[in-house]
Amino acid sequence: MLLKLLGFIVVVFLIYIFFFKNKRKDEIEKSKNDSKKLEGDTMVECKQCATFVSHNEAIIKDGCFFCSKECAGVPR
Repeated sequence: MLLKLLGFIVVVFLIYIFFFKNKRKDEIEKSKNDSKKLEGDTMVECKQCATFVSHNEAIIKDGCFFCSKECAGVPR
């Protein structure tokens, strides 16, 4: 009787691990993907000349990234 009870508990525990551990891993991966943002060393492409520049150094105009004021068309 005791062995049947222990066996049942082990089976339920394994089923719990199989279903809920995988679900938790998916949630962790999703939160990592959501947290990816344009930060520090992320390189973006200039819309005008296709040069890559750091996100911190890029000039943003009308929602587009530019490498310099000349490419953005901003007067000095």
